Amino acid sequence: MPRCSTLKLLVLLLALFAAVPARASWEVSGDATREDFQDFHSRFSSDAYFYPRHGAAPLGLIGFEVYADATYDKSFDDEPFTATAIDGDLTGGFLSVARVGARKGLPGGIDLGLSYAKALDGDVDLVSAEIQYAFFKGGLLSPALSLRLTGTRTVGAKAYGIDQYGAELLFSKGFAVLTPYAGAGVYRSKGTLDRTLGPDFEETVDRGVIYAGLTLNLLLPKITVEVEKGEVIQGAVRVGIGF
Repeated sequence: MPRCSTLKLLVLLLALFAAVPARASWEVSGDATREDFQDFHSRFSSDAYFYPRHGAAPLGLIGFEVYADATYDKSFDDEPFTATAIDGDLTGGFLSVARVGARKGLPGGIDLGLSYAKALDGDVDLVSAEIQYAFFKGGLLSPALSLRLTGTRTVGAKAYGIDQYGAELLFSKGFAVLTPYAGAGVYRSKGTLDRTLGPDFEETVDRGVIYAGLTLNLLLPKITVEVEKGEVIQGAVRVGIGF
């Protein structure tokens, strides 16, 4: 793909993300029942988990990546918890969490990353951070293996807040412009609901995650498709630039 076309694609993705209306078409309800809030938090925190969508090899001292991505959970709006846990309707009936972010390589096989995410058409905004350490950096014949730690929390929360932490092992092997990868880990997610009437609700979820993906690395762009399994299976696509 020509360089100018690739840059236009990434700019378009970022512009679409920025153009999400400030007024949400659905909100987490402060009138949710305890059971519905528990089920909502379990499902939403799984969908919003900060999956890697990249391989295990370190970026290196001069390496970086800037990206935009989005998830797709097709049946979120079909769940019974939406009766009291959500005010409004999800567009198309599915949940999508869009994210923009950046990663930077440091010495010693360490990468750092930051991101901002939004539940599209919803009132939940998230900030996330990651640190990744490569035990094995990988090479022409050898794979890469990394430990990845993540943290996520809501910003500007209305009724609903999340504090989430995760740890994973991530494996990948590059082949020319293709890098398949896979990983598994666990996370803990604490959710709080500021109720309209009565005491607030708190719910903590501990869950394992597995995922696998493939990156097509053209530098401009890098395109990644990932399949993720937390509470349910969802898909994600990332478009980025970097090296």
